[in-house]
Amino acid sequence: MTREQVAARIRWPIIVTLIGVINPLMMTPQLHKLWTTHDGSSISILTLSILILLQGGFSLHGYFTRDKFVMYSNGAAVVMTLITILSVLHFS
Repeated sequence: MTREQVAARIRWPIIVTLIGVINPLMMTPQLHKLWTTHDGSSISILTLSILILLQGGFSLHGYFTRDKFVMYSNGAAVVMTLITILSVLHFS
């Protein structure tokens, strides 16, 4: 079985669409906790900064490979992570 056949069998376009939507929403629970408790002391700014570099890198990968979905999904994830970092700094 070829990789294209496997992708068709497991409905890969649907899976990757779900992943692309979940990616920027990943920080939503952290943001909710930050804004309800007003406590950012247990969140690592270094980890979030590394995450921004990774997400930004994949967004650039999407740009350079002309994959708009990857570019926009990871770009939105960068924005959400940046909002989380700013919220941590605000509450710390």
